[in-house]
Amino acid sequence: MILFIFRASSWLCLIGIVAYVMLSNSGPNSLKSDLEQAKNDHQELVVQLDLDKNESEKELSVVFRSRVDYRNKEEEQASKLEKLKLEIDGVSKKLVDLNNKNEEKEKELADVKEKASNARLPIVEIEKKSLPLLEKKKILEAEKNKLNESLNLVKSEADKVQAKFETLENTRNLAIDNFKEEQERLMEVIKKPFHIYFGDTVSVEVANRAPSGKGFFINQGFEDGFRGDMEFITKNENAKSNLPFRLKATLVQKNFSFLEFLSVDQMDDSSFAEVGDLLRLERSGFSENHESSNDLSQEIP
Repeated sequence: MILFIFRASSWLCLIGIVAYVMLSNSGPNSLKSDLEQAKNDHQELVVQLDLDKNESEKELSVVFRSRVDYRNKEEEQASKLEKLKLEIDGVSKKLVDLNNKNEEKEKELADVKEKASNARLPIVEIEKKSLPLLEKKKILEAEKNKLNESLNLVKSEADKVQAKFETLENTRNLAIDNFKEEQERLMEVIKKPFHIYFGDTVSVEVANRAPSGKGFFINQGFEDGFRGDMEFITKNENAKSNLPFRLKATLVQKNFSFLEFLSVDQMDDSSFAEVGDLLRLERSGFSENHESSNDLSQEIP
């Protein structure tokens, strides 16, 4: 409607301008100038008309889209209202059922209260009989508290002993470290012999175990620093016991030695030295039952 009115107005303006030019006494030049002006005005009006047309179409498109969105929202709200109505109907039915169940439970509760009041009479008698037991319970709880206090005292003493033990352990470790440092310092100035010296360590592999169980053979001898009657301390992580044990070299040759156990525990238990086990030997002082002997005259056990 607006577009139609705008077009009619533009045509009326154009007709008015043409009539004015024709009725005017200005002459041909004035008429031509007015006609040119009228054409320009008409062209501007046409351009403006097209712009307004485009704007109107855009507005109409927005209106149509808004209308579609509104319809979709309206349908969505209608669907939600329908679901809510169904839920309200379901809740109403549940309320009715709950009210009926509530009435039934109230009746049951009344019956239970009546039965509980009747059952209270035997409970009173039982409470009277339980009084001695309650007194005994109090006595036992008092004794338990005393025992807990004693236990706490013992734990406190144990913590103190543990603290002293840790202090002594730290002191011992510090002393060991100092001893090792001093030992290394002194050993640097001591001229060692060509054989294994006291305190030196050497790694060996068990080549074979004697059938009698008295010891085992290694593929190291004179050239590796072993000498007859040398005694060593070692331990095997794979053995049943992690305690260290002593060995004695009873037979030493160029590249062959026999190490004998100095305790029957290792003789009876083969886990202390099995074929292939790697042992780290540390040469120690001689034991009390040490007897010097000729290396080459020893017989293999």
